[in-house]
Amino acid sequence: MTGWRSGNAGVCKTSTRGFDSRSGLPMKKTALTLIFLFLLAFAPSARAQEFDFDKAYQDYIYTQTVYDQTYSEYDKAKNNYLKNPTLTLKEDARKKTQAMLVVRDELFRVYLSTIRMKLLEIKAPVDQGLDDEITWYLNHKNVYKLDDPLDDLFGKSKESESRLGSHTSPIAYESLFNISFGEIGNIRVSHEGVYKSLKNSIDLGVSAGILKLDPFNRWFTDIENVLKELDVINTKSKTRIAKMYDSSTLAPKSAFNGAINELSPAAAKLTELNSFLTELLNSIRAQL
Repeated sequence: MTGWRSGNAGVCKTSTRGFDSRSGLPMKKTALTLIFLFLLAFAPSARAQEFDFDKAYQDYIYTQTVYDQTYSEYDKAKNNYLKNPTLTLKEDARKKTQAMLVVRDELFRVYLSTIRMKLLEIKAPVDQGLDDEITWYLNHKNVYKLDDPLDDLFGKSKESESRLGSHTSPIAYESLFNISFGEIGNIRVSHEGVYKSLKNSIDLGVSAGILKLDPFNRWFTDIENVLKELDVINTKSKTRIAKMYDSSTLAPKSAFNGAINELSPAAAKLTELNSFLTELLNSIRAQL
C-alpha cells in the first residue's frame, strides 16, 4: 500500500472541468476554473434524443455524477484501511479503487465526446487528435482488471494521469477555444452574407436611379474596416492558442486564456457590425 503512504493519497481525484498544467495530474474541484463553462453556455434544450450535443451533454452530467459517487466510495474505503490496515479492508479498498479508475477514464471519454459533438454542431473542424484521445480513454479503461493488485492499479492510473498532461489537456483546451472561435465565425459569416446582399441591392438601386450612392460609398469603407479588424483579432487569437505547441514553457491553460482574451474583442466588433448593417438597411428604406 505504498501508493497511499507516500503522501499523495495514491490516486488523485479527477474532474474534467479543468486541468493541472503544471504536473499533468487532474485538479481537485476546489481549485478548478470551470473551463467547461464554454459548453455550459450552450445548455441542452428539449429535443428528440438523437445522439447530438444535447445527448452528449446529458451523458457527461450523468457520468460526472457516477464518478463523484465512485470516488467517494473509494476515498472512504482507502481511509478506512489506512486507519485499520486489515486484509478485509484492504480488499475492499482495492475493489473500490478499480471501480473508480474505470469510471474516471470513462468520464474523460465522455467529456471529450461532448466537446466533439459541440464542434460538429457548430460545423467547426474536429482535430484528429481529439478523436485519438477519445479512443485512448475508451481502450485504457479496459486495462483495469477486477483482480489487479493495488500496485498494478496505481501503475495503470499513472498512465492515465500522464496522458492527461501530455496529450489530453492541450487538445481539450484547443478544442474548447475552437468552439468559441467557431461560434464567432458563424455569426460573422451570417453578417457578411447580409452585407453582401445589402450592397448588391444598393448597387442595383444606384444603377436604376432610385438610390443615391452617397453616403453608402463611405459606409462601405467603415463596414469593411470592421471586417478587417475581425481578421486581425482572429489571427492573433489563433496564433496565441498555437503557442501551447510551440513552447514547452507555456501551459495549455495559459495559452487558452490568452487566446480567449485575444478573441474577446470580436464580440464588440460583431455588435458594431450589426448596428452598421441595421443602419444601412434603414437608410435604404428611407430613400425608397
